[in-house]
Amino acid sequence: MEEIIYQAKNNSDSIVVCSFNETVETEFSELEHQLSSQEIKDIRNIHNENFRRQKMAGRLLLKNILGEAGRLEYNEHGKPLLKSHPFDVSFSHCKDKVAVMLSKKTAGIDIQDVSPRIRKIVYKFLNQPELNSLKEENYETHATIYWCAKEALYKAYGERQLIFTDHIIIQPFSFVQDSGTFKASIVLKNSKKDYCLKYEQIGIFVLVYLCNE
Repeated sequence: MEEIIYQAKNNSDSIVVCSFNETVETEFSELEHQLSSQEIKDIRNIHNENFRRQKMAGRLLLKNILGEAGRLEYNEHGKPLLKSHPFDVSFSHCKDKVAVMLSKKTAGIDIQDVSPRIRKIVYKFLNQPELNSLKEENYETHATIYWCAKEALYKAYGERQLIFTDHIIIQPFSFVQDSGTFKASIVLKNSKKDYCLKYEQIGIFVLVYLCNE
């Protein structure tokens, strides 16, 4: 693993983002004896080299935060469950960056690079009021924040029936450079749950995570 590029901590949450390089394979090999055979198999069987390294880096970062390997499992929807510690956990990775969030309440985190390609898909995950809040001068960054927010909330919810445009609703907000907070809700037929989220710009990347303070 390389250097930590962002970290934040409060009474409920711990968030860490770091870079990684090709040495992650060797470091993961040294961790394997502390992991379950199923977890090792799941990671080693990932054919895409970059995605495999991202998963390894996330597991190494979790170990560094906990101070021990811990016991990680996944539910039927793919949500990670930290069986060894009383925390909710969430992972995200993009290119050579990996992010981990631990929370005594609800964890949800996402990191993504800002790219013009967001313009081609924005209508697939934003509803009309959210789209109307985007301004041309910061369109790509603002849209990426929305995307990361919906991904973070999807992970926090932990089930697969959410539709981004209909069920994950962001209260439209004005973009502010560097960092900011905003509100969102998961709205289903018979329920609504409100959330606060925070975003940070880290170089070419946007990081969004749930605020549980």
